[in-house]
Amino acid sequence: MIPDLDPKSPVPLYLQIIEQVRRLVALGALQPGERFLTVRELGVRARVNRNTAARAIAELEREGIVRTRVGQGTFIAEGAGPMPKQEREAAIDLAIEKLVVEAHSLGIPTEELGWRLHRKLEEFEKARTKGAEERK
Repeated sequence: MIPDLDPKSPVPLYLQIIEQVRRLVALGALQPGERFLTVRELGVRARVNRNTAARAIAELEREGIVRTRVGQGTFIAEGAGPMPKQEREAAIDLAIEKLVVEAHSLGIPTEELGWRLHRKLEEFEKARTKGAEERK
């Protein structure tokens, strides 16, 4: 549950935290209603400034992924998970477009991108299945 951040990445640390939390929710490693880290805990565990941790949690809350209850802590939201269909489709189309453009700029052939994506999908499904089995 502790984010694995890359300080050398051009992606800001708070966005790295957000992406990892989204992934953990998608994998089922973080369940709705489960207690999440407070700003202070996240800052310490991720080794980031409290402002960075606060920004990540505020954005996660804005997206409806976490809910903060004063005096109780931060929790994975009950509705965390899929967004409305139209927004979901637009978001995934944008992400795929970025991936295709990035692959092209790196000189990766379309067919290689296809098998790489397929392999990642298989890895994701295995991780999701493993996470579900571990929770039983």
